[in-house]
Amino acid sequence: MRAVPVILLAIFLSANAASAADRNGEFYSRGVGARTCQQYLADATGQTEIFPFYRSWLNGYMTAYNAQAADTYDIAPNATVEGLAETMARICQENPDRPFWAAAVALTRALHPNRVTVKPQLVAMTAGSQSMSIEREVLRQVQAALKARGYSVGVVDGLYGQNTRRALESFQGDSQLPVTGLPDPETRAKLLP
Repeated sequence: MRAVPVILLAIFLSANAASAADRNGEFYSRGVGARTCQQYLADATGQTEIFPFYRSWLNGYMTAYNAQAADTYDIAPNATVEGLAETMARICQENPDRPFWAAAVALTRALHPNRVTVKPQLVAMTAGSQSMSIEREVLRQVQAALKARGYSVGVVDGLYGQNTRRALESFQGDSQLPVTGLPDPETRAKLLP
């Protein structure tokens, strides 16, 4: 019984993807997406009351991209809204007359090669009294970065074990970070590019 709604949704989405604009390739952009990059830069610099709407619009755009793009689970894995806003500012500085939506298209084109194509596996970990979960691929990147810096992590497999915990503790101590043994955000920021 549930297969029918799923099939109808698939037909609807594929039909929408094929007719995403009129026959001239034009479409109506809603909200701040229709504003120019120059307006975005002015609003970002002044932190005007409209500026949060750009972030919301961009999050919605990214979500729609994730839903519509083939082989895409997340176009911007590990990206923060602040980081995306900064990247949009760089794109807009190069093209101030471009509509904000077009800058978002440029951003997704740049991000596309590094997108996550499948739902990530989470790894739960505990060290001492602290616990956290992280995507397995991110943990693998942390392990690879630790290994490249000479820390012994054992196998770079995205699994959290004693070798990874000890390597993280050593790196954190050497980097004057709180020694948690976990790949917390502060540690990842110092370790990953």
